[in-house]
Amino acid sequence: MEWLTSLVDLPAETLVKYLAGTVGVALFGSAVAFALIPSPPKIGVYSQPNKWYYLKYWTFFLLLKVRQRQNSRRAKGERGDAGYGKRSRNSVEDMDRIQELPKEHPKAVDAVYFNGGSKDGCYFVGATARRHDNLIQTLLYIRFPDFGLLEMPSLPDTCLLGEKPLSYAAGGLHIEVVEPMKHWRLSFNGLMRLIRCDGSRDEVPVSFKLDWLAYTPHFDFDTDLDQSILCDAIAREVWSRERFEDLKLAHQTHYEQFGEISGVIDIGGYGERRLQVQGVRDHSYGNLRDWGDLHRYAIQYIHLDDGKAICIGSICMPRTMTRLIIGYVFHPSGQLERVKSCDINLHELGEDGNDPTDFVINFIAGNTKYHLEGLVLDRPIFYMGWDWESRIHERMCTYKVNNIPGWGISEWCYRNYTGRPNTFKPKPDKTDA
Repeated sequence: MEWLTSLVDLPAETLVKYLAGTVGVALFGSAVAFALIPSPPKIGVYSQPNKWYYLKYWTFFLLLKVRQRQNSRRAKGERGDAGYGKRSRNSVEDMDRIQELPKEHPKAVDAVYFNGGSKDGCYFVGATARRHDNLIQTLLYIRFPDFGLLEMPSLPDTCLLGEKPLSYAAGGLHIEVVEPMKHWRLSFNGLMRLIRCDGSRDEVPVSFKLDWLAYTPHFDFDTDLDQSILCDAIAREVWSRERFEDLKLAHQTHYEQFGEISGVIDIGGYGERRLQVQGVRDHSYGNLRDWGDLHRYAIQYIHLDDGKAICIGSICMPRTMTRLIIGYVFHPSGQLERVKSCDINLHELGEDGNDPTDFVINFIAGNTKYHLEGLVLDRPIFYMGWDWESRIHERMCTYKVNNIPGWGISEWCYRNYTGRPNTFKPKPDKTDA
């Protein structure tokens, strides 16, 4: 949830001079001057276009073009500022592996996430986020419709200690790459909480070794998002030196790829069950992930019966952008359609904290109009951050997109202000994640 930011590999003080040289002193000077006059945000949060929206839109569009040109000239092995047209690494081998957490950035992150669903109502969600001080934010859910929901006993808290250095491993869950962008392995051995269909609960031993195999190319949010939605998101906001500095500071590289998770799950006392689900996996890394920066997001991941793979969502992070639409459609052939527009307005959709169990989204990807209908079957809730800064609803759904059935996860995030309950492990003094 989370890959917004970083404009240019120039100091913030140089940015204005750089843009002025790109689009003309008079043009950019006018944009900056009038951009400081905001339109009232919806419910005090969601920025709206003002009369200088189009001037800012095209100014930022030119900046993206410059960064794409820099990206094409990048030397092999070179690293630097990423995002907004510039990739973070020059090879998939460098991207799709455990990343260094810079010591000078206490809120750095390196996170992997896997989900999947099936036509018969099975769902899987597993994730680990490496932070400093051996903190691994971890979650694991497995749903069988005739059996119930299995979850880690530590949930809804996600803060666990790592089991070994430089690994995506905590709480009995281990996630490792076998072949970059093609094959990952997920294993578990330990107790899970069983929530039966009748609501009764128990703890049972569970073990598995599952394989994830890709069936789409990866989608890199640093380089592959449609330019129009990026320009729209930036042009809505008030432009200031502080905002551009925040955009650079808060950047996370984030990429996604659809695949299939398959294998056998052994549930002590209940025998073995075969799991075969389709969904997305993602990888995020960067110098700053602060869950308190997020106001909301709502992201849908969908596998359709005809083989299409879809992501569509909206993110509100007031520090950077309050309405960033994200999304793409992969066809079975590998053809990519980027989402260009979407009617998601978060302030009209569950803003009171009660996420709807059925919902409709319309969007355009490539030159195709899509009509999405979603129905929530189950929705476990967990919290992210030591102080539970975010509450996340992991919504297990069935979908129809242009009347084609599908399934997948709909993840909705809300800023949480309840704090961490005293019944959970206290926050270590030195941990800032």
